[in-house]
Amino acid sequence: MHKTVNATPERLAKGDVTEVYVQEHQNLPPEKRLRSSGALYALHRAGTITDAHVAAAEHWARDYETGVLGARDPEAGRKGGVPDPHTIMLSRAAAVTRCEYVRKALGQVGETFLRQMMVDGMSVQAIAGAKGTHKLRVSGAIDLLLEQLVETYEVMPGKMFFPG
Repeated sequence: MHKTVNATPERLAKGDVTEVYVQEHQNLPPEKRLRSSGALYALHRAGTITDAHVAAAEHWARDYETGVLGARDPEAGRKGGVPDPHTIMLSRAAAVTRCEYVRKALGQVGETFLRQMMVDGMSVQAIAGAKGTHKLRVSGAIDLLLEQLVETYEVMPGKMFFPG
């Protein structure tokens, strides 16, 4: 489930929306999507989480979208030119491997929180409503989860980040 964001210029200026490309059908070109994570950026603006937490969550979201959802890796074409299919497949495989590593470290509940927040674009209030709990409890859980995510990336074997 991918949340479609109708982003106004004001919303885009807030910085809680990013652009990704998702290829849902093999015979069709990737479609541009806007991804929002109001919960992440609201917690960051409130000072609840740090830049390291935001960076780790954004990295996980990019890996999840590239590896699991089949989005085009935004880094793949930044060196000029169009990436070849071999590079695209290596990028996707590395993203899947990192996602699996994170899921094993944080568990299914942790991955669900990350997906709700980063892929589905749910707010803290929406996540709390879906879980039938108070938003302060969800906020604290996300804070702890992101602390664990930062630690997970810190101990992740280097070859998972730099293939070959």
